[in-house]
Amino acid sequence: MNLDFIGQVAFFKKKTGNDVRKLCKFKNKSSIEYNASLSIKQILEPLVEKEMRDINGMTEKFMRRLMANRMGLFTIVKFDFKDFFPSISLRYAYEFFIKDKINEKYHPLFENYVESVKYNLQGLPPSSNFAAVMAKAMKEGIFAFFKIDGLTDCFYYDDTFVMLFKKRVNHIYIKFGIEECVKNVFNKKNSFKYQNKVKVNNDNEKYVYLNDEKLPCSFSWLGYKFGITYGWQGIGMTIDIADEMIEHLRQKIFEAVRLNYPDTEKLRLMLYSSTRNVVTKIEKQGQDNRNVSITPFKFYKNLVKYKELIGENTVRFLQGVVIDAFRQQTIALPYYLYDQKIESGYNIWHNLFSHRAIVLNKKFGWSYPKLYNILKKHTNLDLHNKPYSELAKIYIDNFVIKY
Repeated sequence: MNLDFIGQVAFFKKKTGNDVRKLCKFKNKSSIEYNASLSIKQILEPLVEKEMRDINGMTEKFMRRLMANRMGLFTIVKFDFKDFFPSISLRYAYEFFIKDKINEKYHPLFENYVESVKYNLQGLPPSSNFAAVMAKAMKEGIFAFFKIDGLTDCFYYDDTFVMLFKKRVNHIYIKFGIEECVKNVFNKKNSFKYQNKVKVNNDNEKYVYLNDEKLPCSFSWLGYKFGITYGWQGIGMTIDIADEMIEHLRQKIFEAVRLNYPDTEKLRLMLYSSTRNVVTKIEKQGQDNRNVSITPFKFYKNLVKYKELIGENTVRFLQGVVIDAFRQQTIALPYYLYDQKIESGYNIWHNLFSHRAIVLNKKFGWSYPKLYNILKKHTNLDLHNKPYSELAKIYIDNFVIKY
């Protein structure tokens, strides 16, 4: 059967901050092509480096490495790629890094997909796995090239890489080495039918080079900001992440003001200020178990283990961001934020080090649509005409709240 994958694809643009990304999706999720693409994603799953998908575990390991190296010689390099996903030739990835690692019975399906789609269009079910396979190959290429130069770790998430060396390494040599790795991994056959377009981003924001001679220094990665001084690291959040949090709070506050601060909005704001991390126990067809985002603050649970290293600016921000969000909009504080104490449920800094429950009650906490949509997205269960109490029971039975 010859499937028309590209004929089922719809293209659109999405603006995130100042960036505009070109994305795509399947027009019909009941089509044979869509279900076939889910199968391709699952077949690729064993080839993906699971450790690099676990952001919390990876950043914790990264922090431990920094702590261990803080008194010695070091070099840190961060870089990423320009439009990494759509720059990857599917034919190239399949021929050189996938074909001999999967069962032959899947070859016709992959041939059909790579011939139809051609490049790794972002937004399609297999796109993240194709990118992960190539990112893993890049990591292996980096270790092969820099193995005699003191490279101890190489972390990556999507298209962003961080390399840690246990000695000083010349920045010109490192740039040369990265480019050589790109050639070795992505350009084995220059005349190949569908050539990769992968290029390293070399501008000042995307490429960072630091060593122990440049102290004090700082860099950001995955929303964390690392400030390195003589024998000490200060960990915090980036301005972009802080701005994103403030914008979310503005939306919540606008709704609360519009409704004259009923208890429902009061408690939803408290829920938003929590730090719970929720993981589904149900594996939906074609998907892994996944985190369900309750608040943008859950990510910073990693900081709990390094409380003494958290930067003062981040501490102040998390302590006062809810109140500050009201004040910045020149909105009078509601009654429940007057004389706020450190133990308040609206103090995100306090919430990082406490264990607060999520209340499932339609009068406060999550609304019916919010709870319904989360269950619809992450489970295969029949939710039709079920009352709130049953939805709450389904949620409790099938999700785990992590602290």
